[in-house]
Amino acid sequence: MNRRRFLRTVGAGGMVGLNAGLAGCSQFSGGGSNEEDTGRAEACKPYEPTVTGQSGWRTVRGDPAGTGVVPASEAPEPPLSLDWTFTLGGMAGAIQPVATTDRVYAHEYDSMLYAVDAESGEEVWGRRVDRPRGSLAIADDVVVALADSTVLGLDPETGETRWTGPETHTETFHGSPVIVDETVYVPTELSLLALDLADGSVRWQHTTGEETIATPAIVGNTVYYGDHDTYVYAVDAATGEERWRVKTNAHIDCNVSVGDGVVFAGSKEGIIRALDAGSGEHIWTHDLGAEPNAIATDGSHVYAHTRGQLHALETSSGASCWSTAYGDTRGIGVAVGGGRVYVPLTEAGFTEPRSEYGTRPGVLDAATGETLAQTQGEFESDYARFYKGSAVTDGAVYASGVGEGGITLARFS
Repeated sequence: MNRRRFLRTVGAGGMVGLNAGLAGCSQFSGGGSNEEDTGRAEACKPYEPTVTGQSGWRTVRGDPAGTGVVPASEAPEPPLSLDWTFTLGGMAGAIQPVATTDRVYAHEYDSMLYAVDAESGEEVWGRRVDRPRGSLAIADDVVVALADSTVLGLDPETGETRWTGPETHTETFHGSPVIVDETVYVPTELSLLALDLADGSVRWQHTTGEETIATPAIVGNTVYYGDHDTYVYAVDAATGEERWRVKTNAHIDCNVSVGDGVVFAGSKEGIIRALDAGSGEHIWTHDLGAEPNAIATDGSHVYAHTRGQLHALETSSGASCWSTAYGDTRGIGVAVGGGRVYVPLTEAGFTEPRSEYGTRPGVLDAATGETLAQTQGEFESDYARFYKGSAVTDGAVYASGVGEGGITLARFS
């Protein structure tokens, strides 16, 4: 669906979409529930995705637009089985991996970055970095990592430092860099930076004065991002010149996702907003009842990931098509492809958010939210929890979490 058709669908001023979103709020009241409502709502149009995605999961939300969509040919068929695990070590916390066909890049929050062979799960290289933050971003000739106080450009084959960028002072739980062509866009403490991918030099800086910790999205010549100052921004990708800003009512820590000319943004108050990508014009609003930590869109649905729950909203109206609770309240990440959604699921089922149960990637029907499969296979521990994912590429799902040896990376296919 293109942007003009989208705007005609919701009507002038976005009031139709606002009412449709509010009409579906009762099941999300009380700060978010663990009730599930699978099976497509009658009010929703037929499921017809329009976003096709791109090959490789090269940034934390899959592609520069933050859609979380992979081509149908790369989305693995259920059921999923464990292929291998790789111990990253440390216990400070897991981050979502990024991957190409032959390499997977991941780290834990203490000190170590790793490149792992995608097929075998064997270490290609590992190196120490001062308190790595956010997920990595992959280009053909460089891997970009955020450290405690700087940005690093690394050789993807050896891990050696190619360049050191500006001082950044990033937070512990932080957004991730996104690479487009020869520029890397980096959320930092008070600004969004655009760096030259060749040497890490600063091309421009857009400063808000508040924490900028949300991962940006880039489409065409525009960068979109949310900020702690409660605004959603659109800035020129080449110059950093501001094109528009839209105020929300709360901090924005979550990524924005852009599809078919519409920006989807979620704030700490639990509100998802649909904005026209060209003008910032409001289209619709939907109250999730809980803060989203990841947003994706395939053109038919907007997927909003909250603590232990996934919501699928209709892109044209914001109406709730389905929602499902899947247990692990620390789970973060959603990938979409081939009519399927890949998210962390608990062994105990969807309605018991208890941390002692194992969490592994599972597969939902994108049209209805119904469970298609949970991961099969032998694990080193019944309670291994792979709750950070899912990074999907080349018929495999990569996720990280906690195993017996500490923070662990795993592949499923």
